[in-house]
Amino acid sequence: MSSEGQLARLLLAIGKPDFGDRLLAAAAAGLPHDAAALMVFHPAAPPAVLVDRLKPAERAYLYGDYLTGVYALSPFYRAAQKLKAPKVARVREIAPKGFANSEYYRRYFALIGVDDMLGFLIPASDNETVFLSFSRSTGRPRFTARDTRGLTAMAELLAAAVARHCEIAGPLASRHIAAAASPAAHRPSAGLTAREAQVVNLMLEGHSAREIGAALKISGETVRVHRRNIYEKLGISSQGELFRWFLATRG
Repeated sequence: MSSEGQLARLLLAIGKPDFGDRLLAAAAAGLPHDAAALMVFHPAAPPAVLVDRLKPAERAYLYGDYLTGVYALSPFYRAAQKLKAPKVARVREIAPKGFANSEYYRRYFALIGVDDMLGFLIPASDNETVFLSFSRSTGRPRFTARDTRGLTAMAELLAAAVARHCEIAGPLASRHIAAAASPAAHRPSAGLTAREAQVVNLMLEGHSAREIGAALKISGETVRVHRRNIYEKLGISSQGELFRWFLATRG
C-alpha cells in the first residue's frame, strides 16, 4: 500500500484499538527494513511492547534480557528520558562513543542478528514516549541519511496523530504500566553514592575512564578510585558482574 494509503488508515484508526499497528505501518511505508516494533517507554516500568514485527532471534532477546533490564542501557531509552520533541535517529548517531564496548551492545545488540537500527521517538501523554524501531539484519546495508530524512519528513504528522489518539483514548500503555510498575528509584543501591551511581551508568554505556572523567569533570584517576570503591561495595571484580548486579536491581 502507498504511503498516502497508510496515512489514511492511520487517521481512521485514531482512538481505536488498532492505532499502534496503523502507526507502525504508516511510519514503515517507503522504508526498506527487515523487522520493526512499536513500544512505549515509561520511567516507572519496563517498556510495553504494543506491536511486534520482529524476527525470531530478535524477539527472543527482546522478551528476555531486554525487557528484564537491558532496556535501561539502550541509547534510545536514554534519549527518551530527555526528549522534548519527536526525534528520528540511527542508533550509532545517538549512542555513546564506546557503543561497541558497552554492555548493551555485548549483551543485546550484538546478539540479535541486527546490524543497524533506525528509531523514531515521539513524546506522548502521561510521561510516555512512543518508540518505533526499524532494523536491518546483519549483512544488509545500513540505513542511510536519506532513510532518516524520509522518516523525519513524516514526523510532525505522525506525532500529531499520536497526540490526538492520546486525547481520545488516553495513555497508550496505561494498562501495561500499571501491571509492571515497580519502584525502581527506591531499590537498594548497595550504599553507592550519587557520584558512584553516575560512574556505574557511564561504565555500562561503554565509556572509558578518561571519557567518564571528562563527562563528570574529574580526573581519570578519580574515576578509577570510584570504580574500585564500587567493586568493593558490591563484592564484585568485573564489569560483567557489575552488569548482572545492574539487571538484578531492576528486577
